[in-house]
Parts: sequence; structure tokens; C-alpha cells
Amino acid sequence: MYVVLGAGGHVGAAVANTLLALGHSVTVVTRSAAKAAAWQHKNAAAAVLDIHNTQALKTVFKYAKRAFLLNPPAAVGGNTDVLERQSVHAILSALRGAALEKIVVQSTYGAQVGAHCADLGVLYEFEQGAQQLGIPLCCVRAAYYMSNWCAAVPQVLANGVLSSVLPATVPVAMVAPHDVGQFAAHLLAAPVEQVGTYFIEGPKHYTPAEVAHNMEQVLGRSVQVNEVPPEAWLSYYRSHGFSEQAAHSYAHMTEIFVANRYAQPDAPHKGATSLMHYMRAALPPLVAG
Repeated sequence: MYVVLGAGGHVGAAVANTLLALGHSVTVVTRSAAKAAAWQHKNAAAAVLDIHNTQALKTVFKYAKRAFLLNPPAAVGGNTDVLERQSVHAILSALRGAALEKIVVQSTYGAQVGAHCADLGVLYEFEQGAQQLGIPLCCVRAAYYMSNWCAAVPQVLANGVLSSVLPATVPVAMVAPHDVGQFAAHLLAAPVEQVGTYFIEGPKHYTPAEVAHNMEQVLGRSVQVNEVPPEAWLSYYRSHGFSEQAAHSYAHMTEIFVANRYAQPDAPHKGATSLMHYMRAALPPLVAG
């Protein structure tokens, strides 16, 4: 039995769906009874629990063969540095003593040491903690999710402006979340001997200006990029509901990302989904909603 955390999100759902298509027995872990029922209709099992309930999660892992591990993002209105490390600790604690054949940890480009650089520091600690478990491990470091741009759709529809903390004309490695999930699922199902850190991005790099152009094509209206300068990052994040702590942490992460102060992959896996293909699928439901 394969356990999948985060199946309520894009990446985890793609992991679970891919494993089911490969014929594996899957148990998803979710806090939502409604989402659990939806997965049961797909012939998956479901464990309804909070991942902070270490004993309950430990029981799920006790009967598992392999597991996909995704640390859920904390609400940005709180202290994300603390909250996300608490969930990492809960997951790792539940894994100690588990007789798993293999685990896959979902991580990110730029994962590195740092107490206040948002996901970059949290997921690096997740990787390091998972390595100490002694279970065969794959870490999947994903590029900037194409889905991150979906949050801008209401603003784009309202005034044709796409705000970006990334420079408008600088190409960035981006990837469709379902490509990440499919890749992670295949690594999880691969022979135990296939371990290590893997990078995944889309078929090419894209600039925020290209994102705006793709949105124009899909939404049928002009879209201009509003490049948010570094001195305005804090106020930008605050205006979007980030706590003071989270705003500083995300601004620091943005600084690292924009300055490319992280290891660049030599030969990343290339997901098949282009930005245009992703937006043609993702944006219309948001408009209809």
C-alpha cells in the first residue's frame, strides 16, 4: 500500500491518480471527509486525520509499503516559519520506526539552509530530516509552479494588470504541478535502488511578460505586467494578507530566487506541459467560478 500526503492539492492528487493508474493500492491522508469520499470513489482508501496527530499518522505508515511526503503550506496570515516546521516535525516523527521500502519528499528549487527564507529553508530541513531516517529516499525539487499565477486572475480580470515580484523580462524555470506529481509517482514506484535528488521543470523557461501574453490569449483581454520592485516587496506581501513575519520570510525567499543564489540543476527532468497548455486548462474554470 502506498500512502500519499497532500492529495487535496495539485501535486499530491497527481501522485495518487498516477499510482492508481499504475495499479497500486493507494491510501490518501486528508483532513476532509468530503475529499476522502471523493478518493474512495476512485478506489483509493483514505485516512481522515490531521498530520499533526503523530500517533494516527504513525499508524497509517505502519501498514504502508512506500510513501509520498508533502509538507502542507501554512496560512500566510500566521508565522509560517514556525508552523511549517511544526508540520515537518510531525511527519518525520510519525515516520521514525516505520518499515517503509522507500519514500519520496516533495521539495523545491533553491532549497537551502535558512531559518527565515520560507519554503527554501523549511523544505531543506525536510530533506535533511528524511535522509536521517535511513529509508531509501528520493527528493523531488520542483521549479516555480505555473499554478502560482492563478491567484492573479481576479486582478487581471478586474483591471488587466498582472503584478509580479519577479522581473518581467527574466526567464524563470516553471513547471505544471501535475507534471511534478506524475514524476514523483514514477520515482516512488521505481526500484528501491533508484534514489537521490531530482529536479523537474517545464519544457522551457518563461518570463512574467510571457505569462501575461499567455493570459491575454486565454482570457481574451489585454494584460500588462506590473513589476513590483524589491523595495516594495514587503508592502506587496502585507497587502495580500501576509503576517509581518511571513512577509519578511517570503521577501527574503524572493530575493534569493531573483538573484539565483541557489544551485542550478545540470540536467533537470523536463515536464511535458507548456505554460500555454497549462493556462488553457487552468484559467477558464477560475473565470467561470
